[in-house]
Amino acid sequence: MRIRTLLATLLIGAAIATPQRASAQVSVSIGARLGPDVNIYAYSPGVFGDWHTSYRQWTPVTLYYYNGHYYRRSVQGARAVSLYSRNGEYFLPPEDKGWVGRDKRYNYKRAPVEEDRGHAKPHEDNGRGRGRGKP
Repeated sequence: MRIRTLLATLLIGAAIATPQRASAQVSVSIGARLGPDVNIYAYSPGVFGDWHTSYRQWTPVTLYYYNGHYYRRSVQGARAVSLYSRNGEYFLPPEDKGWVGRDKRYNYKRAPVEEDRGHAKPHEDNGRGRGRGKP
């Protein structure tokens, strides 16, 4: 009987002492899988060109919104958002109603929602063309 009690006590002690995965470890592993977050910008005709003539030069891309940030890779629970990319920058599509349905390459089912528009940063249009060179 004593041996049984001793073994049970040791077994319970081992189960309690076994390290458990902490939430910090989980978020680090998710962050490592996602890679760096990316900035998204609001569409600006002065920076990205008038959509009527420039949209063919844009590349439709899908980014993933997770925990307040946008990433190139997805994890469970991330929301896919269709955006555009040009010269390494990611930006929302134009809000003009005439634009909807114009670009057949774009995934309209994953179009940005109002929350995405709230996260988009305004792009500085300094009137000096479309480059990012020094002043």
